[in-house]
Amino acid sequence: MKKKIIITIIITIVFSLVLATTSFLTIFNVENMRKVKSNLKNYAEYIVRNNYEDINEVKGIKLDNTTIRCTYINSDGQVIYDTLGEVDENHLNRIEVKEALKYGEAYAVRNSTTDNEKLVYYAKKLDNGNILRLSVSFKSISYFNFYKLGYSLIIGILIFVFTFIISMKLVRTIMKPVNELEEVTSRIARGDLHIRAKAKTNDELGTLGKTFNNMADQLQSKMNEVMDKQNRLESIVKSMESGVIAVDLSGNIIIINPYAKRIFGIKDDITGEKIYDYIKDFDINYFLNEEEEIAKEIKILHPAERELKIKKAFILSGREKIGKVIAVQDISDIKRLENMRSQFVANVTHELKTPLTSIKGFAETLKYVEDEKTREKFLDIIDNEAERLSRLISDILVLSKIESSTTTDDEDFMPYIVIDEVISIVKNMAESKNISLIVEKSEKDIKLHGDKDKFLQLVLNLVENGIKYSNEGSTVKVRSFIKKGDYILEVEDNGIGIPKEDMPRIFERFYRVDKSRKGGGTGLGLAIVKHIVKIFNGEISIESELNKGSIFTVTIKNI
Repeated sequence: MKKKIIITIIITIVFSLVLATTSFLTIFNVENMRKVKSNLKNYAEYIVRNNYEDINEVKGIKLDNTTIRCTYINSDGQVIYDTLGEVDENHLNRIEVKEALKYGEAYAVRNSTTDNEKLVYYAKKLDNGNILRLSVSFKSISYFNFYKLGYSLIIGILIFVFTFIISMKLVRTIMKPVNELEEVTSRIARGDLHIRAKAKTNDELGTLGKTFNNMADQLQSKMNEVMDKQNRLESIVKSMESGVIAVDLSGNIIIINPYAKRIFGIKDDITGEKIYDYIKDFDINYFLNEEEEIAKEIKILHPAERELKIKKAFILSGREKIGKVIAVQDISDIKRLENMRSQFVANVTHELKTPLTSIKGFAETLKYVEDEKTREKFLDIIDNEAERLSRLISDILVLSKIESSTTTDDEDFMPYIVIDEVISIVKNMAESKNISLIVEKSEKDIKLHGDKDKFLQLVLNLVENGIKYSNEGSTVKVRSFIKKGDYILEVEDNGIGIPKEDMPRIFERFYRVDKSRKGGGTGLGLAIVKHIVKIFNGEISIESELNKGSIFTVTIKNI
């Protein structure tokens, strides 16, 4: 901008000087011509007034050091005499002579055929009809001579230099706030929204600076508002328990939250990258490119096997689609629970159907049995199956209550008191198989916090299992102690044990080790135990050897 201003000033100065010089020369010449014409007329009147008739009397008359040519011409155009000497040419056709004869006087500027140079003529008609003509060389009155031109050039140069210096100072004065404004603009463009222009003057530049500052204030306010909204949006997106991925129409990632990264095993920041380079699943990529489909359940295998529910929506700018956003929800646990629920219902149906079928079958058979012993046998079977059905329903209700319970009756209790209560409950069951019950309590002042009844159910199921699957005359031990700040409960039996291949599944609902266990269990006891252990924020483990026994260990941490 500074260069443009300087160039503009230089051009303006040069043009102004040329224009001024041309105008001055024109005015000078016009004025000089008028003066010459006036002097020629005055000399002519002077000659007429003094009635000079001798040519020698008018020879040597000068105008500004230039000799004036004087010519007498008769009415026929013949030269009577001329200060230059004899002239044979007829001057009747000369324009100044013709107009003087017609109008009384005339001026003319033309080339002389006699002198072969440009002259200024004045012709006056005398009373006798003759013409008195005076002329002077045009060179004497036209333009500056070189001497005057030199002075003019010097003056022009001095004016140019002076004007240029003043103009440069003016440019610097004008450009200083402009440069400051440019610097401020550049810093704002780089992100420094706090800087402002110095608007000290009340002129246009001052007004521009104030307007710019107002604009900067509004820009900062809008940027703060946008950043605040962006931060809130990012916080919401990051905290969502669903994956969020936004892409443009070319598949470039705009937003991806941490949840989505975890699902697809992405660790780096991939904003701006192609989504297809990082999510290489055919079903997902096909779903993204589909225009119609907006929701779908997809199973992926990488980086881990997951069931995903994906929803898609278009990002709009007005009515124009500029991108897509997809919400990804991991429904693996939900699907697993649904499968477990379906299996549970199927297992419950099967387990309930089995004793009911037996009861119904034997009850119908009794109608046709007359033998007393057979009837007694069938009635015992019906009674056992009814008892089994009752236990099954009871365990199902207990398990359902534990799983669906959102509140518990938490209290402080002594675990050894609960253990003693369990021992009294199962005493008769143990005596019927001649099994010894041994309780080892290292400290009687141990306190637990939680649901006392559920803890009793836990201990009862473990001890009953130990008695049920132990041989007659064996021993079941219950140990209660503190180890490294954790409460430990152990139930040990020396019964038939559990095969190694069945160990991972023994806490599943309705799972029974049929090959090695007898006694008609429901298959829900250990499932109940596992749920109760979770309620107490504990862990349960098992050690078992076939035909030698098992040890169940419950650990409740940081009591």
